[in-house]
Amino acid sequence: MSTPPPPAPSPVPEPFDLVLRGGTVLDGTGAPPVRTDVGVRGDRVGAVGDLSGAPARRVLDVAGRFVCPGFIDIHTHSDASVLFTPGMESSLLQGVTTEVVGNCGFSLGLARDHPDFLTERRWLDKGGVPLDWDGLSAFLERIEAQGVAINVMTLAGHGTLRKRVMGLAERRPDAGEMAAMCRELTDALEAGAIGLSSGLEYVPGLYADVAEMTELARVAADAGGFYATHLRDEGDGLVEAVEEAIAVAEGANIPLQLSHHKAERPRNWGKVTRTLALVDAARERGTDVLLDQYPYTAYQTGLTTIVLPAWAMAGTPEALAEKLADPDQRDRARAFMADIDFGAVEIASYPPRREFQGRTVAELAAAEGKEPRDWVLDLFAEGAAFASAVHHALSETDVDRVLRDGRVMIGSDAVSTSPTGPAAADKVHPRSYGAFARVLARYVRERGLLSWEEAVRRMTGLPALRLGLTDRGRLAPGAHADIAVFDPETVADVATFADPHRLAVGVEHVLVAGTLAVTNGLPTGARAGRVLRRS
Repeated sequence: MSTPPPPAPSPVPEPFDLVLRGGTVLDGTGAPPVRTDVGVRGDRVGAVGDLSGAPARRVLDVAGRFVCPGFIDIHTHSDASVLFTPGMESSLLQGVTTEVVGNCGFSLGLARDHPDFLTERRWLDKGGVPLDWDGLSAFLERIEAQGVAINVMTLAGHGTLRKRVMGLAERRPDAGEMAAMCRELTDALEAGAIGLSSGLEYVPGLYADVAEMTELARVAADAGGFYATHLRDEGDGLVEAVEEAIAVAEGANIPLQLSHHKAERPRNWGKVTRTLALVDAARERGTDVLLDQYPYTAYQTGLTTIVLPAWAMAGTPEALAEKLADPDQRDRARAFMADIDFGAVEIASYPPRREFQGRTVAELAAAEGKEPRDWVLDLFAEGAAFASAVHHALSETDVDRVLRDGRVMIGSDAVSTSPTGPAAADKVHPRSYGAFARVLARYVRERGLLSWEEAVRRMTGLPALRLGLTDRGRLAPGAHADIAVFDPETVADVATFADPHRLAVGVEHVLVAGTLAVTNGLPTGARAGRVLRRS
């Protein structure tokens, strides 16, 4: 009788490249936290569970830390900085691993080296980057060739598209121009844009009507995209502006994203209750509407947008100075500013006079013995440079009310930057460095407005759903290994309006595509981010 052969040896399991051991996992779905391990192989999550006996090339003990999907910033303007700040440290150190750029109607990838594209070119000039591409494909390929620390997705900005066809024309497009804009949008979507954005408060978006936006939104809808809008008015006309955005979405049958939702100026505080009710009604009709928000009571934009009427805003600072040289136009602009609280308007960036930065218009005017409106108009009359400003004009009660809504995700509205980058001389909004960390520190740990798992869902699973990212925004086997590890006791924003260039604290490790981009709270310099195109 022959002896049976010995059993074949069990296959040796392939080791994980990295195991995050003993952390508390928040998987991005809103499910309760679970203490367990996460194993990473290559650029994917290999396993979530007890991996105490599994071989691993590297193990990080993350006991006492929260482990979650990397955060997805649904609303940024980092296309303005990615080519000269590819480390994107202000975002990365908050645990952000994916950003959506091309918001508010502005897309650097669609800009041209022409005076009409002054807004898009301004940040490139700051970073010393020439605008030497023509078309979104070339721009995205430029990012890939250079390398970037986190993933980047882009919308196609309506304002930039419009300028490619119509320049700064203050009118409706004719049939030929409308067709040309639709072709430009189609090209951008084929190049990888994930949808259409608008900035209807800005030139030239403010010249568009519902019919124009609906026709373009249909093009985006046919490609499977969504429509994100900076509303026409976020103050006195907020309710009407939300109604307009919903009309576009319903006319085009497209998902709608209401950007950085808020109500500006005290007389409009509380209107978000009405706008959220409009969202309820639209969703009951079957319209897909979601929102985003940054957790601050001040916004930042061009000083002209805060204080001037629409007729005054088109063109260069030099063109504005020419307009205001006409006494009648200066008087019209002055009258428009009659009810502005200039004690709440703070200069953020004005390179010709850095000493103005961080001071309110009211105090700068008082120092020169001027009425604030005259001080502002005199500044514009210099025609020297673009001025940005912070407007402390939002309500904490409104911020709370919007943040409690389960359809609201976090969008910083920021330009990713660095404490040592070209923007370090500007008083940038602290949201660049702190939006995500602030939600976790202030609204979860300190105030209990959200649970940890719900806050993480708003930063991961919810934006992934909007973006169609089925393999990001969650921690599960097979998902991309974009992961953030943070200390729930110490995570915090430390950037302030007075001292904004301060990196968030408490985010200890960040993986992008399975590569450690941050370890022990310090960036590694890895450039594992990818351009994520619509597919």
